[in-house]
Amino acid sequence: MTADPARPAVAAELRAGLAELARREMPGIADASDIERYRAASAARAEPPETLRARWRLHAAERGEAVTVLTASRAPRPAALRVVFLHGGGLIAGTRYAGADLAGRFAEELELEVWTIEYPLAPAANFDAMIAAVLDVLRDATADGAPVVLAGQSAGGGLAAAAGLACRDAGVKLAGLLLACPMLDARDTVSAAQFADDASWDRRSNAVAWEAALSGSAAQPPGERADLAGLPPVFLDTGSAEVFRDSIVDFAGRLWAAGVNAELHVWDGAYHSSDFVTEDAEVSRAAHAARRSWLLGMSASAVS
Repeated sequence: MTADPARPAVAAELRAGLAELARREMPGIADASDIERYRAASAARAEPPETLRARWRLHAAERGEAVTVLTASRAPRPAALRVVFLHGGGLIAGTRYAGADLAGRFAEELELEVWTIEYPLAPAANFDAMIAAVLDVLRDATADGAPVVLAGQSAGGGLAAAAGLACRDAGVKLAGLLLACPMLDARDTVSAAQFADDASWDRRSNAVAWEAALSGSAAQPPGERADLAGLPPVFLDTGSAEVFRDSIVDFAGRLWAAGVNAELHVWDGAYHSSDFVTEDAEVSRAAHAARRSWLLGMSASAVS
């Protein structure tokens, strides 16, 4: 019998949240036939959009056709910074509201305008189509010269990294990239082995999701890209107790090697997306504060 690999412990204040995830989440995605079941379970857990809008206390309106965009702003005052947000869900599930508190929690205080995108999902759409859909919205978002940060959580963070590279190649100017625990690739790293059966997102689910997204796609996962030079400033974070940890840390190192300004946080004892599960934990509050500080710096840079 093979012993379980040694691994960093989950912080005590986060363990109850992880245990609750293990109780209420569907089992990991074993193969493509599980995708629809996972998507349905994700939809059943989703927070009603009305709750999100009320919590933000902001003006909200719908935009777009093929890609739906929620625009939230402190109307009629102009925003200091426009944040385009991409939701998580493994590239196979989720809606524009999932995880939008990442930026929405700061929108009023920092005078942000937040757009959240309903990008197409695998397997109906591949990674190329997702990147193209996001790039179309970013062309619109940057057309008036407003400073734009592209932000994403989990799968949305990986898609944001890929779309950021597409923006660089297409001449679409971004002020920065905010990548929260991004799903960058399906490599078999040490952390992927340590947390292979984690309730928040496991190694097999990650492999199946990437296989579905990359079918027929020319684009590589951003974590496998070597051409990272020329990206705008990047914020990245991860937990020490999560499956994506090593891919994220490696990506940050390669950003620095390419001359990109990057800020990396590794939160001790945090598991994947734990700050969305147990928001009042000390480590979660620290993660939120770090993102707020970085966004505030982006706003200051935009007006200087």
